[in-house]
Amino acid sequence: MKKQKILYVITQTEWGGAQKYLYDLVTSPGALNYEISVAVGKNHDETLINKLESKGIKTIKLKYMVRPISPINDILAVWELRRLFKTTKPDIIHTSSSKPSIQGSYAFRLSGLKKSKLIHTVHGWAFNENISLLYKKIYHLTEKLTAKYKDTIIFLSNYDKQSAKDHNIKIKNSVVIYNGLDISNLNFLDSDEARVKLNLPTDKIIIGTVANFYQTKGLEYFIRAVGELKNSDILGVVIGDGNLRPDLEELITKLDLKNNFLLLGKHDQASQYLKALDIYVSTSTKEGLPYSILEAMTANLPIIATNVGGVPEMINNKNGILIEPKNYKDLADKIKYLIDHKTESLELANQAKNYVTAKFSKAKMLKQTFLQYK
Repeated sequence: MKKQKILYVITQTEWGGAQKYLYDLVTSPGALNYEISVAVGKNHDETLINKLESKGIKTIKLKYMVRPISPINDILAVWELRRLFKTTKPDIIHTSSSKPSIQGSYAFRLSGLKKSKLIHTVHGWAFNENISLLYKKIYHLTEKLTAKYKDTIIFLSNYDKQSAKDHNIKIKNSVVIYNGLDISNLNFLDSDEARVKLNLPTDKIIIGTVANFYQTKGLEYFIRAVGELKNSDILGVVIGDGNLRPDLEELITKLDLKNNFLLLGKHDQASQYLKALDIYVSTSTKEGLPYSILEAMTANLPIIATNVGGVPEMINNKNGILIEPKNYKDLADKIKYLIDHKTESLELANQAKNYVTAKFSKAKMLKQTFLQYK
């Protein structure tokens, strides 16, 4: 019997949560029942492409799909996708993130593929980001107009599903499917080894996070929180990189934190270094259901995270601490609290690990997602 064809569409190929989500789907045992290809936007960082091609998965580079709003490129991307849909005739098109959601929907409508199915996964709504009011309105209007073309929308959190309802986005079918981890495949270096490999001191209290340097990650607030603490025993670190590095380095210098804050750059399999940290923080101003927090929970770390997106569906007062976004003074207070209350800190970490094991299974996520293709 001929295999059905699935075409996945995603903008960014720099490794992050949406890319891990797609990679987990296309490399899973369930994907063997389909003919898989992945269309990606124009990028400088091709980590996802390299990972996919190493697994023998066909990738298609789109010339006009770019992350920023760009009217000419955005219109051309619709026609580029339309042509791709008409020539490849996939049975299922599965888009991830905002640009593929909108451009993919218009292209699907224009392609005339009446027997094909369009599925979209929301990794946080763009109109909830900290962007200009004009861009918020553009994203909201276009998501609202294109929702009717999608057969199913997959939400990673109840927050994003409720947000669609609050913004009057009419949806045919929807399902909430949490991200999941295969805990047996997560290998953490022990604390001392991880610190040695990252060239970090063994005698400091290390507060850290794993993040791409996007505006939505709120890394400036993490830096400012470390500045508030003014403690020579504390070292803040970020595993990751991106275009905002010069701005973050300037802030570190301005706050006189060169000895107290390090930007460690990108590291393959960043999660293996998590036990180098004493406390994990997430300072995002917008999130879906971040893998980075799930991995930190699995690493048995106490976590402080911002109350955004699906994060409160992962972190509650029993397994971590929630703070409001951008409130770096409160973040500093909570960091100090966990340092001063080691027993409670350990209890939060243990509860977090138990919670992620019980609720966020990769096998369950894959099974529920592939059911949407039927």
